[in-house]
Amino acid sequence: METRDDVMQRIKEVINSQSIAVLSTSKNDEPYSCLVAYATTDDARHFIFATMRQRLKYRNLTANPRISLIIDDRNEKSSDFNETTSITVVGTAHDIVGPKREEIAALLLKLHPSLTDFVNSPDCAVIRVDVDKIYVVSEFESVITIGK
Repeated sequence: METRDDVMQRIKEVINSQSIAVLSTSKNDEPYSCLVAYATTDDARHFIFATMRQRLKYRNLTANPRISLIIDDRNEKSSDFNETTSITVVGTAHDIVGPKREEIAALLLKLHPSLTDFVNSPDCAVIRVDVDKIYVVSEFESVITIGK
């Protein structure tokens, strides 16, 4: 049986091996999913992404800040689902403004420097997701939950 440290290590390996996540939001019981470039803090307690404020994902997360992100390593493995690890992050999204915005944006831009003009746009929101729970799915059916 894996220890919590083993599971956290596996989570970090998947997170660090990828650069794009599937973001899921909802508003008025209408789900929406899209791709986002992301970064995370070293402890994986916060995920960061950017979006323009006029986009559907932003309108959804301001109406309902509860979101999920899915990250998986299927492009790192063979096509066999049994070898794929999927991470589902559940948390609350916050539009970071003021002095903290630059600090959070720097984490994102370190991994995604091509987003500099996008992130520096006055219409761009830098979003921090405070993680409540992480689900780890491996071997197609094995599910481990970290968090609340």
